[in-house]
Amino acid sequence: MQSFFPLLVTLLIQAFSALALMAVPVLVPVVAAVEQAAPRLSAAGIGAFLLFAYLGAVLGSLSAGSWVERWGAIRTSQVALGVSAAGLALAAFTRDALPLAALLIGMGYGPITPASSHVLIRTTPAPRLNLVFSIKQTGVPLGVALSGFSIPLLAAGTGWTGTLLTLALACVAVALAAQPIQPALDAQTATGHPGGVPAAFSVRRVLAQLAEPLAVIWRHRALRALAAVSFVLSGIQVSLSSYLVSYLTQDLAVTAVLAGSVLGLSQMGGVMGRIVWGFLSDHLVAPLRMLGTLALVIALSAGATGALAWWHVAPPTLVLAALMFVFGATASGWNGVYLAEVARQAPPGAAGKATSGTLAVTFLGVILGAPLFGLVAASSAGFAAAFGMQAVLALGVAVLLFAFGARRR
Repeated sequence: MQSFFPLLVTLLIQAFSALALMAVPVLVPVVAAVEQAAPRLSAAGIGAFLLFAYLGAVLGSLSAGSWVERWGAIRTSQVALGVSAAGLALAAFTRDALPLAALLIGMGYGPITPASSHVLIRTTPAPRLNLVFSIKQTGVPLGVALSGFSIPLLAAGTGWTGTLLTLALACVAVALAAQPIQPALDAQTATGHPGGVPAAFSVRRVLAQLAEPLAVIWRHRALRALAAVSFVLSGIQVSLSSYLVSYLTQDLAVTAVLAGSVLGLSQMGGVMGRIVWGFLSDHLVAPLRMLGTLALVIALSAGATGALAWWHVAPPTLVLAALMFVFGATASGWNGVYLAEVARQAPPGAAGKATSGTLAVTFLGVILGAPLFGLVAASSAGFAAAFGMQAVLALGVAVLLFAFGARRR
């Protein structure tokens, strides 16, 4: 019970932070065709929005350590949700400020994983650590699934502005709901300052804090290889969740409500996958081999999805749902195994910095990967070429992981 409430709080915070991040990409294709006030973003425009969002996430992730040090992990998470809520509110009222709104949402998203890990590593008994971390990592696909299930229904009744404001208020409500346990948890997990007095602000000190997680990654070959893997897979993961509704409605002529449900189903696959893959990698399959297998299935799923776009053929609903469930279970399910392997490969006492550094590279992969996917999808080659590109990249990652795992054995 002692570790249950921290897990529940961090899971909810992570889920609603992911919901905030995906709100605009999911909402745009749902309302743009029927509401004059909604921005009409192409696939490339959605990619640009994600670029700014994950640029903010890089900054938020690298600064998370100093935030936690100054405020505590739960307070950091509450402030981060408030920043994301401010970005949603800005997007609701001023469509010309979408880049700034995306930057704010991303800056709120970036600190969530390092802060939640900071809480759970100190409040979870060692025998349950892997399971608890795997459950916590389901917050991201759970939030994306919630966006797929809820946003089309909200948009039908409240439109662009009402939907984004509702989601902003939901983020604020979750932040406030964490307040009853904030003082005790932050007192338990805070790193503190000498004498209880925060260090004076210094630009050099801030830059050093931002650079240190990346330096940890650079100094260790295994961490560099894992960071490269996350660079590719993160772009595939976010491109799938960001563009799936557009792909289904534009290329396969699926209704918006059904497309949102398929997105939600794919992310529920990610929720289940994170737990199942984590359990299997603990007991049956070596983590690097598990990651390689997941990358191989991602390549096959992306190839099949691209083939549907090439022929503009919508398969039976159950077949489409099964394909996207498998795609989501792998493309959105690799993170738990990956983060556990990062912690294992990190130098003693540097797991937090290694996690922050690899997450920064992960977000950088999204910054480049999602807009690239959008540009290819918006070209004459369309979604068929975009998903084909993903298949080739995932296949390359699978080969790298299998070879790296074999060398380590």
